[in-house]
Amino acid sequence: MLSPERLALPDYEYLAQRHVLTYMEDAVCQLLENKEDISQYGIARFFTEYFNSVCQGTHILFREFSFIQATPHNRASFLRAFWRCFRTVGKNGGGHKAPS
Repeated sequence: MLSPERLALPDYEYLAQRHVLTYMEDAVCQLLENKEDISQYGIARFFTEYFNSVCQGTHILFREFSFIQATPHNRASFLRAFWRCFRTVGKNGGGHKAPS
C-alpha cells in the first residue's frame, strides 16, 4: 500500500531514500560473479531471489562490512541476524564456566 508521503515525493527521491540504486548495483555485481551458477535457472529467478532476500533481511549474510554499513536496512538486517544467533548467549550467561 502506498503511503501519502510516498506519493508526495518525486520518483528519484523515493528511489534514493530506499537505496534502490545500491541494491541494483549489488544485484548486478552478484549476477556477474555467479553467472555460471545462474545460467542453470535464469536471470529473472536470480533477481527474484535477490530482492526476496533483501526483503527478508538475509541478503547481509556472509557480506563485507562496507555492504552492511551501506544502508539503514542492511544495518537493521545485520542486527536482527546477530540477535537471532546470539540471544541465547545472554540468557545462558555465556554458556561457559570459569575454570576452578
